[in-house]
Amino acid sequence: MSELVPYAVHSLLDGVRQHFFKLAEQFSDVDAIRSASAHAFLQSDRKIAAAHASPEATRLSAQRLGITKVRWNEAI
Repeated sequence: MSELVPYAVHSLLDGVRQHFFKLAEQFSDVDAIRSASAHAFLQSDRKIAAAHASPEATRLSAQRLGITKVRWNEAI
């Protein structure tokens, strides 16, 4: 049985700081970028690169939406 771990995700959305927490079994840079996009545009159809895209493609896609400087860490 896998255990959920709390992660803190930090980013800038059009230059404004954003942060939130996400529970996941595992986490990566791509997960953080995709989560930051989902958090920034909760009720929107704005999408970033596909889940299987490379980290660089995901980062570029997020930058086009104004999401930059995404970082994450375990929130324990």
